[in-house]
Amino acid sequence: MPEQLFDPGSPDFLSRTLTLRHALEVLARLLCALALGSLIAYRPWRRLPGNRSAAPQPDTAQAQTIIAVAGALLVIVIGDSLARAFGLVGLGTFIRFRAGIKDPRDVAVLFMMIGIGMACGLGLLGVATVGTLFVGCVLALFDRFGRAPRRRLTLSVFAPDPGAIREVVLREYPDARVVDVRSATPERPERTTFVIPTNDDEDALAIYQTLREKGATDIRAVRVEEQA
Repeated sequence: MPEQLFDPGSPDFLSRTLTLRHALEVLARLLCALALGSLIAYRPWRRLPGNRSAAPQPDTAQAQTIIAVAGALLVIVIGDSLARAFGLVGLGTFIRFRAGIKDPRDVAVLFMMIGIGMACGLGLLGVATVGTLFVGCVLALFDRFGRAPRRRLTLSVFAPDPGAIREVVLREYPDARVVDVRSATPERPERTTFVIPTNDDEDALAIYQTLREKGATDIRAVRVEEQA
């Protein structure tokens, strides 16, 4: 019996390669990966009272959700073909991630997303669901009872007395470090620069008001820069 050639130009090519049943099955697997990936990526429990973690960044959550869907699609495309697997691995070497990850747990979540997507792509929806619920419970416990995330800021305070400013800053931010002190000039007052850990909701105005309430009433200006 002659071997049938792979001819995309044949009239019945689409009918042989894409049936309604197959399309619905693929769609169901991708939707499952999308739903389970979104649950982990957006972490709706972070909006509950008493949660110590900040709400997820929209771009990070979207990227993690897409990775779950991509994992499912890759498994569907690869199937049982070893050649396709090696080809996709080769294409993956060209991918470079430029965005920095602030929360180290996001790296682990990326691997989890790949696992969820691959399970959905293989049709193991029960495994994917149980894995998602388990990881979601673990992350919820970490978000509820773990330490609140902190970011490091470079705080420059313009005031005539650096010693008094240092005492006030250390009372409010015990982990602060003085990294630079500039002498006063006729044009500008004394400047003292600190590196401080703060919460996500603290900005220059909030820090300025806090320091004045703590007794640093001679502050002329405050400048804040977020460290990379």
